[in-house]
Amino acid sequence: MQLPRMRPTREQLAHNLLPQYEEAELCARVLTISDAELERIGDLAGYYAWSRDALELLGGSMGGARAACLAAIDVLEGTHRAPHRKQSQQEWEWGVPERSAAELAREHSLRLRASAAVHSSCDAGPPND
Repeated sequence: MQLPRMRPTREQLAHNLLPQYEEAELCARVLTISDAELERIGDLAGYYAWSRDALELLGGSMGGARAACLAAIDVLEGTHRAPHRKQSQQEWEWGVPERSAAELAREHSLRLRASAAVHSSCDAGPPND
């Protein structure tokens, strides 16, 4: 089964997506990541935002910016920590309520199951250039 994917550029991550969650250290780091790391971030972000698992578990999409931020944390730090901001700058400006503890727990569960789901949907790896 083909999973949805995001294909953000390094610049989109560094200048648009990660700053929404005050991830300054990742903003600097993401500009120098490998193509494989960038592709992995896109694969995970697509899974977090639009996979059947995500839509069923979360009751809808978490949105692309949050998905990309969480994927960057997971790929570049190897952790499942929460972003520095609980919600994006844009969500805050719009008055969107913060996620509940139950919503964050479901989100964390999705992140834990993502690795197996994304790996099983891919071939042996990206083609050699």
